[in-house]
Amino acid sequence: MRIIKNTLIILLSITVCVLMYNNLNYHKILEENARMINKTLEENSSLEEQLSTAMNDLQMIEDAAKDFPIYSYDELQLIGYTGTKEDVIIELMKYSHLIPYESIAGGMEFIQEKAQILTHEWAFMPFGDRISGGYLLLKFRVDGDTGHYPSHVEVIDSYLYGEGFKQNAVQASMP
Repeated sequence: MRIIKNTLIILLSITVCVLMYNNLNYHKILEENARMINKTLEENSSLEEQLSTAMNDLQMIEDAAKDFPIYSYDELQLIGYTGTKEDVIIELMKYSHLIPYESIAGGMEFIQEKAQILTHEWAFMPFGDRISGGYLLLKFRVDGDTGHYPSHVEVIDSYLYGEGFKQNAVQASMP
């Protein structure tokens, strides 16, 4: 009987030790999981801040693409213009007849996606006909009475791709 009692005590002791060991390991696992969850939540919070900042930056870039430079915007407010840069580009697209180069492939046209309004009076307007192209530097004005853009458009300078290479080749070949 004593052997059985000792055996039961040993088995009970072993069982208690195993349960205590498992309990300690379980708590370590729970602590590690809680630490990992907290770390993940902190990383998510950081990523959310980065995403928010990136989205704000993107919105500012998109807004800037629609707006004039601040000094030009001030000038435009003085004469009552309330449109955007895109409005001006759309209006300037109508002036493709000012392109001083003959088309090879059926009509030179401004390339709206590449057009840039530099100030309230200057525009960089790339053009092309699917074979050749270049750009114009335009000066324009706002009609102060109506605030209509543009009331006057003139070509300040123009460039046809390849022209500069021809001039440089001639200059390079001269003694």
